Amino acid sequence: MTDKLIITPYTIRGIELDATGSVSPGWLSRIFEDTRWRAFAKDDYALRGVMDGGVARAGHFEYAMPLSYGDAVEIATWVARVGRTSFDFGHRIVRAEDGSVAARARMTVVNLGPNGPAPIDPIVADHIADEPAPPARPWPDGARRDSWRRQWTVRPSDQDSFRHVNQARYVDYIDDTRWFAAEAEQTAGLRGPLDGLSVEYIREAHAGEQVQMETWVTGDRSRAYELTLQTTGEILARGQTVGAEG
Repeated sequence: MTDKLIITPYTIRGIELDATGSVSPGWLSRIFEDTRWRAFAKDDYALRGVMDGGVARAGHFEYAMPLSYGDAVEIATWVARVGRTSFDFGHRIVRAEDGSVAARARMTVVNLGPNGPAPIDPIVADHIADEPAPPARPWPDGARRDSWRRQWTVRPSDQDSFRHVNQARYVDYIDDTRWFAAEAEQTAGLRGPLDGLSVEYIREAHAGEQVQMETWVTGDRSRAYELTLQTTGEILARGQTVGAEG
């Protein structure tokens, strides 16, 4: 670990693989989350105790190559941006055997105090590392071409220790929806590996809520997603995917 870059060794586990035999987007999000928890658990982490806590606001992911069971990797974690009440973590997964980058991520976190979003200590900006991280994807306004919807009830097992749906489950929701749409032979479906995925967390979802996710075509390889409450139409989350070329 350096003052700005934390390196976490990790070995891919069987539980993290999907039906293709590779680590799924949702599990990659969980692995990144785990490294953030590990960082703040380190006694010598410079930012430990500086921030009160936070909640995920958005995540942007880029996928370069699949990871499989037993792959030894190194996960780099750093502060990529600091705003007034929010900051970004950057992540990079590198295969230990050849140094190839398997995935990158940018996670935006809102700093929380006793009464909501709280100003970030200026000292945090001193720890920004100049490392590449995925840029935020602009939301694709306009017509929702070839849209398709599915509905379900949020399960208790979707929640984490903070008693709301865990940030990685929204990635699962997006990944599941593109599969279901493809199985239904809808144009909005998107099969195969992804080059990228993004998700914006707008309002917490909880067990027992009835939700709907709509997906639609935004380009040859790109799709958009919107998660809403069935009862009111309130937006809970939005996301985008970009399918891999070829």
